[in-house]
Amino acid sequence: MWVIYEKTNRKIVGLSADCETDLDKQVALKEVVNGLINPQPVSKYDAIQVSDRSRAGALHESPRQWLVLREAEKGKLEVVIEEPGQSFLSLTCDAPDVHPVDGIPEIAADGESFTTITAKKTDAQGKALQGKEDNDQLYLRTDYGTLFSADGKKEISSITLTKGQASFRLVSQKARRVATVQVFNADAGLLDRTIRIEFI
Repeated sequence: MWVIYEKTNRKIVGLSADCETDLDKQVALKEVVNGLINPQPVSKYDAIQVSDRSRAGALHESPRQWLVLREAEKGKLEVVIEEPGQSFLSLTCDAPDVHPVDGIPEIAADGESFTTITAKKTDAQGKALQGKEDNDQLYLRTDYGTLFSADGKKEISSITLTKGQASFRLVSQKARRVATVQVFNADAGLLDRTIRIEFI
């Protein structure tokens, strides 16, 4: 089996078929590159052969984004499987919790009161993640109330983390109920979260 990658950034773009007799390298390159959307010329790609059948099977079964090229001994490239680490969202708000038991923060059910909700990206130990790769786009949904930007100037349905953090507002409505705000994203390695706010 052949692992096809871009020469400039070493990004893996595809795998050839895993068969008893490996394809010729040039045939494998052309086959994979021709199947790409908007491919570069074949000369911009290269391939690494994986002869071990069990290793080839493991590579085929892994999500493509987990496959990366790393330098092995003597500067030789090898394909490795790197599972992404799990990260988490922490949601907090500035509304007080006055109920003695339920632990749900409250704001007035007047259609004007709001709470500011802050989303922070953390690792499994709760340590804030603030790198360039932690500026995820998060999508927002609420079953009651209205979501606004942190400054309250416009309605929103998503936010983008800056250094792993972002805030937004939930404005109440004129009815007593408990709103559930969902924060979710496309990254399977970042777990979605919800927070509940009661309108009283």
